[in-house]
Amino acid sequence: MGSRRLVPTVVGAVLMLVLGGALIDPVGYFALLGTPGRWIPATRWQAVPLVVYVPLLLLGTALVTAAFGHLGRRARFATVWAGFVLAAVVAKAVMSVAATAPGPNVADVLWATSFTVPKAALYGLVPAAATLPWRTGERGGREPAHRAHWPLAAVSVAGVAVTGPWIASHWSRDLPHGLPSASPQGGAAGLAAGLLVLLLALARTQRTFARRSRGAAGAFLGGWLAAMWAGVVLGAVQVAGLVILDGPGAPLQTPAALWVRLAEGASLGIAFGWLPALLALLAARGALRRPVKRTVPAFALFAAVVLAGTAGVVAFARPRPAPAVRTPAAAGPAAARGTELSPLRVVRGKRPRIVDGAGRQVLLRGVNVNQLVDFYAPRPGVPAVLPLSEDDFAQMAALGLNVVRLGVSWSRIEPRPAQYDEGYLRQIDQAVAWAKRHGLYTVIDMHQDGWSKAPTPAGTSCPLGTSRMDGYDGAPAWATKTDGAPRCQFTGRDISPAGNRAFTNFYYDRDGVQSRLVKAWGMLAARVGADPAVAGFDPLNEPGFGEQAPLTSTLLLGRFYDRVLRAVRAAETRPHPLFVEPSIFWSGTGFDALPRGSFTSDPDIVFAPHLYAESITMDASLGLPVMTSVEHGFVLARRAARDMPVWSGEWGYWGDDGAVAGKLRRYARQEDDDRLGGAFWVWKQACGDPQNGVEPTGNGLNNLDCATGRFLPRDAVAVQEISRAYPRAAPGVLISLRSVPGGRPGEKAAGPREFALTGRASGGACDLDVWVPGEDRPVPAGSGVDRIETRRVEGGWRVTGCARGSYRLTIG
Repeated sequence: MGSRRLVPTVVGAVLMLVLGGALIDPVGYFALLGTPGRWIPATRWQAVPLVVYVPLLLLGTALVTAAFGHLGRRARFATVWAGFVLAAVVAKAVMSVAATAPGPNVADVLWATSFTVPKAALYGLVPAAATLPWRTGERGGREPAHRAHWPLAAVSVAGVAVTGPWIASHWSRDLPHGLPSASPQGGAAGLAAGLLVLLLALARTQRTFARRSRGAAGAFLGGWLAAMWAGVVLGAVQVAGLVILDGPGAPLQTPAALWVRLAEGASLGIAFGWLPALLALLAARGALRRPVKRTVPAFALFAAVVLAGTAGVVAFARPRPAPAVRTPAAAGPAAARGTELSPLRVVRGKRPRIVDGAGRQVLLRGVNVNQLVDFYAPRPGVPAVLPLSEDDFAQMAALGLNVVRLGVSWSRIEPRPAQYDEGYLRQIDQAVAWAKRHGLYTVIDMHQDGWSKAPTPAGTSCPLGTSRMDGYDGAPAWATKTDGAPRCQFTGRDISPAGNRAFTNFYYDRDGVQSRLVKAWGMLAARVGADPAVAGFDPLNEPGFGEQAPLTSTLLLGRFYDRVLRAVRAAETRPHPLFVEPSIFWSGTGFDALPRGSFTSDPDIVFAPHLYAESITMDASLGLPVMTSVEHGFVLARRAARDMPVWSGEWGYWGDDGAVAGKLRRYARQEDDDRLGGAFWVWKQACGDPQNGVEPTGNGLNNLDCATGRFLPRDAVAVQEISRAYPRAAPGVLISLRSVPGGRPGEKAAGPREFALTGRASGGACDLDVWVPGEDRPVPAGSGVDRIETRRVEGGWRVTGCARGSYRLTIG
């Protein structure tokens, strides 16, 4: 029976997968196509999957089946399965380009199809299995006329080297420098090793598929499949390198890395696979028969291109030199009154860091404040937030903290389109002023959880696998476009059909919703743009991944950051750092890439993930073993940030089991090892806060007894670690930091059991400023530091001195 008669069977199987999955899993978490809410498309991005993705998926699978259906059962099963993956990725890429145009870089869009690979690999077993009962009655394909696989592979990989700065640089951006990679950002050695892996793998896979292909279509598709598998091999080599570099790590980190790298590798192979596919077609037709036998010229061409490409990308791959620290704009009235706070900027490069106007490295260590967030109140009569007063900031300062991440709500800022609530804005102004009065910077955070404060409506029947949910906080009702998708949660508040649809509509700026938030950010930047106490802006807390991750969660999120950055820069009187967050998927799993866009070229960008490893990540919510350890979370953050400084916008929240103290201490040690700052979640939490649930206490650093309305004693270990000694500002660059609290938790405040820092300063201000908790006067000592003074402050001490050159300070 001819191979073409297999086509209707395979296409029918794929069509059943698409339709059945859409009905069973309308959100599309696991299905090939999700259609939550109304089936009739209301926007281009909703229509494109139906008119582009599904037809191309069916057509591509049909072509592969027709081209390779003549093979024996096992070879046919494997090839149709791989061909389905190829078809799914290509279809998703074309769909993504059509949905986002004009929009992000096309190469970025192609990269964003990577996460299609694992899903397609699973579902591809169905159409492949549909071919097993058939007997084609034909023998396997014969060896094509061409046999010179090495020259063809060499020319194909040379094409990768030439297009590397444009194509391959979009893949594997978060790999350690030097690992085999097709990306120039991996460095010259990493690029050379990656191209060599691709060459060896492609030569072998081309030979395999050449034996199986028949006819023009078979030759072309065989070359493309060969490239896909060569990319998979590169991904596997990268995983092996990560295992060696990272050591044992957490139990599920290696499978997670395998999932991402193999998917990215396949996607990379498909992106450049048109070239080996074309060469295979020409060779099969005899057009390259004579030239390809001349292997020496081909390899000479390959070597020349690789050498030229490597030389050309060394400068591209080398980290950018750190920008010179610019003199801040003239200080406003607040600075004239003698505030200690200096405007903050960012230095990027090999040692990225946040610096003040004098060029000193600043560690921003503090807490989140949610007392201005517009939360849904799940229990009538029980407040969802606690009042915010100046005393809150005085207490924070007494713990030695120097920053607050102040959550604000779009729903309160702009309750109606283009109408801002002046009373609420004055509350924000007041909070910033109180913080400054007590020596604390403010990061203004546009907070959201679960998209909005809307709960599951009464009478809603939630789909299988989801459940009813409270409302939370975020967008106003007029900006919530759910298209009838159910407000039901899967594993937690951040994953719901309604929330995903609202986020996707936001990313595509449906009805100008995103534009309104961008304008609101411009208004806020104009309002506080002259205040040196404002450390910077966090455009959106824990952005949802939408329905088309990572297209939505990286590229379109990055486009939103581009727009916010332009609006903020146009409105402020001096540049403030932008604290950009990855999607909630990154925070919940430890992978998904940094949002991509032109904002990354701005000098004042901070990567601000939420380092909740071993806490409220997705592995914990699903009852799985630890996917990412506390320590490895920092490693992943540094890799994703590359030349940007890292600041953990939220951390903590480990519950109340016996392991909390140990995890908190491990986090603190790793924070010091990396010389990073962050904001603990959370300062105070009301008993009616939907995140708190129905508990006997309002959980936070300050726990509220819900029965009496009084605050309980603070957790002694948390206070001990959060208020430990640290350099508030250090000249030049911090090289090392070690701070271990002294005394026992629960005893009177004590100085450090161990404290030592080293740094390197060259020119500029020499003022070193160290916070030390406790009642006993600290005894500082060191080298390269003179004029050391110790001054008593509320809650502890400030140790200052003049540090120049290579310096070291210890405190006993």
